[in-house]
Amino acid sequence: MRLYLLRHADASSSSKGDFQRELSKKGIAQCKALSGFLSPKIKEDAVTIHSSASQRTRQTHSYVFDTLNTTFHQTLYLATAQDLLQFICGLNTTRNIILLGHNNGLSNFASYLTGISVGMQTASCLALEFSCEQSNMISKGTAEIITFYRCQIS
Repeated sequence: MRLYLLRHADASSSSKGDFQRELSKKGIAQCKALSGFLSPKIKEDAVTIHSSASQRTRQTHSYVFDTLNTTFHQTLYLATAQDLLQFICGLNTTRNIILLGHNNGLSNFASYLTGISVGMQTASCLALEFSCEQSNMISKGTAEIITFYRCQIS
């Protein structure tokens, strides 16, 4: 089974608060690069996408995946590594998973799963592979990094 950890693209400041922050022009360009990277790797029938419900993750989703169905979750907004582990295990699925969210939770979660220090900047994607076939079997140190991608748009 595979788990793709995807951090939202670059966002602008907002007077409406952190949850409502929208993507910047740089973030939109980053999404196009992410889409080019992910499109050949993702087959719609074999993946389930779960995202934070924040504005910037919703926009990242719409620019990167445009046609794939996604479930948006308030609980994934600024979730910790433990929150993310509990969420993934609770899915109890054999399908590959894309998790679209925020730092520091994503970096800490990736580090927990791989046993090495992982830092995820905006618009980065980490593909992890597990020997288990069910998401409820995912645990500390059981992931192998397949690919790490960060678009270099400044």
